[in-house]
Amino acid sequence: MLNEAFVYFEETKNDDPRGAHLPPLLVTALANHPRGTDRGRQKVFRFRKNGHLYNLLKKVKLAAGPDVTFVTFHTFCHTWATWMRRYGGLDTRGLVGTRRWKDMKSAARYEHVDVSVESMKADLLPTPKRKGNKFPG
Repeated sequence: MLNEAFVYFEETKNDDPRGAHLPPLLVTALANHPRGTDRGRQKVFRFRKNGHLYNLLKKVKLAAGPDVTFVTFHTFCHTWATWMRRYGGLDTRGLVGTRRWKDMKSAARYEHVDVSVESMKADLLPTPKRKGNKFPG
């Protein structure tokens, strides 16, 4: 339902069907899809998670250099969770509320991405005074 910025997934990783919100950027991209999106129960995208898609990801990793070799398609799920916490302001309960994770334990894996208020207290520690543009020592 593009006009409602909504998509429904009958099959998911955790076997629970769920709806998902489509951000405005994605709604616009889908509205301009070259083959349209009105296909009833047919898939909007012809590709599947297969060898060709893995080869494309492999090319991207090679172009990015040796520091990006660990990236897999599952990494994008972790990125989404991290961004939803950091930029979307969701806590662990909020991540579970998206229905991407079934329980608090699964979603709690992303708690480490937040800078805690306690860790920011490091800004209050005494630091040496600077002389000119150089640190003493």
